Order: sequence, then C-alpha cells, then structure tokens
Amino acid sequence: MRVFSKIMVGALGICILVLSCKEEKKTDTTEASNAAEKMAVTSQEQLAEIMNFWPGTYNNDKQIAEAKKAGQDVWLLDDTGKDGWLQIESHYVKINNPAIGEHVLYVEEYRDHQPDSTYRQRIYTLDIDSTSTIRVKMWPFKDKKKYIGAWKDPSILDSLKLEEISAYPDKCDLIVQKEDDAYNMNMNGKDCAFGNSVFNYQVRLTKDVFAYRDKITKLDSGEIVSTAADYAYHNLDRIK
Repeated sequence: MRVFSKIMVGALGICILVLSCKEEKKTDTTEASNAAEKMAVTSQEQLAEIMNFWPGTYNNDKQIAEAKKAGQDVWLLDDTGKDGWLQIESHYVKINNPAIGEHVLYVEEYRDHQPDSTYRQRIYTLDIDSTSTIRVKMWPFKDKKKYIGAWKDPSILDSLKLEEISAYPDKCDLIVQKEDDAYNMNMNGKDCAFGNSVFNYQVRLTKDVFAYRDKITKLDSGEIVSTAADYAYHNLDRIK
C-alpha cells in the first residue's frame, strides 16, 4: 500500500506540474497575443494616440546642459554659437475648433526661455488620407503677433477663423509612420521645395518626448543652406 501511495503521490505531482506548465504556456501565449493586438492598431487608433500623446509643454534643457558640458555650441539669440544647438520650449495645445478641423493642435515655441522670442507658431491639423496614412498639415498665422501667448488661455483659439491662417501646400505635409512606441513624421523627400530651396522638417514623438530637426537645402546640389546642430534631433522632454 505504501508503494502504491508513493506512486499515486508521484503521479499526482507530475500531473500538477504538467497542468501548471500548460497554464503558464497559455498565459504566455495570451500575453503575446495581447501585445500583438496592441501593436496592430488602426490609423484611427494611432491618430487618437497621437492626439493623446502630443499636447503638453516640452523643453530640451537637459540636452542643452549636456551639450555645454561637452563643449558644444549653443546658438543663442545674440547669434553667438551660431549653427549650434537651439534651446527651445514648446507648447502643444489641443483646441476645439470644428471650423478648422476635427483634430487640431496649437503650436507655440520660443527660444532661451524668453516667451517673446517666438521660434515657431502654427496650427496643426491631423487627418487620415485615402491610403489610410495619417498626415499633419501645418498652418502659419497671417497675423504673427495677435495670438502669441495663446497657450496660456487656449479658449481664445476656439473662435479662430480659417481666414486667419494659411496652410502650407499638401507637398509639405508631415507623413506619419509608427515605429514601435514612437511616431515618425517626415516631409516626403524633396517635395517641399520652393524655387531652389528644399524644406525638410522631421518629428519623432513618444509618450514623453517630442524631438524635431529641420534644414533647408539647395534643390540642385543638396548643399545645406541652414540647419542647427548638424541636423541632429533636438530632444525635448515633457515638463507638463
């Protein structure tokens, strides 16, 4: 009987071990499946995620401190350090203005912690085109001063009229592609050209970092006319 009992206990232990392994494999498979489902998001889901990620306040103070420590140039407002790193603070604010679009952001950036030194001011509208590609269209303001500081009270932009902004042509849209947990937004090659000047602005967005780089080159030769920090990404951390 004792031998039989030992055999039964041993068999029961093996059975429990096998069931436990099967359950563990099932859990692993389920988790892998769920992860795959999260990666396989639709354009609509990606657009919603971008509109959730992007709004906030960012700056690259950490990057600037590292650049200074490494002896690299920082391009200040008095033009010392020209062509080096730019110290930027960015405000991205979601606004409710159906007359302009369904997915709308107000963008205001300034240099060297000086809000009156506007670096970029835009309205961004985000849409999905006929190929299921997300596109970001950029709209400069016709009046360069009227809405400066609107990030402090975005409600004043709810009544912004379409006539007050003017979109860059479609060839200058940012084309969005997702890569792992980041969204890459790039102009399409040399499309955004005016005369012999090609404009290229690129963005990389994650949940907590907004990075950008831009340059102007000559269409006929590819020679760089203007850029900062050798066209390296300026990495702005979310601070709000």
